Amino acid sequence: MSLELIKSIRSQTGLPLKDIKKAVEEIGSDEQKIIDHLRKQGILKQKSRQDRSTNQGGVFAYTHDNRIGAMIELKCETDFVSRSDIFKELGMDLALHITAFNPKFVSRDQVDQDFINKELEIAREQLVNEGKPEDKIDMILKGKKSKIEGEFSLLSQPFLKDSSKSVEDHIASVVQTTGEKIVVSRFVVFHLA
Repeated sequence: MSLELIKSIRSQTGLPLKDIKKAVEEIGSDEQKIIDHLRKQGILKQKSRQDRSTNQGGVFAYTHDNRIGAMIELKCETDFVSRSDIFKELGMDLALHITAFNPKFVSRDQVDQDFINKELEIAREQLVNEGKPEDKIDMILKGKKSKIEGEFSLLSQPFLKDSSKSVEDHIASVVQTTGEKIVVSRFVVFHLA
């Protein structure tokens, strides 16, 4: 599986890596055939929703034992969807998820480089203390960077109510049901000090 091929398709389509990798495994290495396959499956149709503006939505909150809580701003295209039960349920589920998993960022591309550097430095010190050789430490840290990005970004985390899919996949299933673009704008977590 060519990393360059996957990057090229991602830059053209903006689709999640998971969908692209699956298509590459099924089709092979012909870029145009892969893109056509994605179009036939309707996956690229979902992408066209990404270009629409999201001026409606809602703010959802969840607290646990009045000691920890989260608020999330969830946006959609129309007030019709923002008032729907499925949208409200999504908002509450995501607020609950955020309270339980405590992500720091909405998506991988928003993960702060200083945050990653700090986490990698902590991991390096742990590996040195464990007596790992320096050449192996560098290899381990390369893999650790991707893991850190996924662990601390909301959309990459396994969804609380169905760990077989990510939060991003769960949102995509709601998008497919509503036919509208839905975006997590921001969230905040509160801890009783």
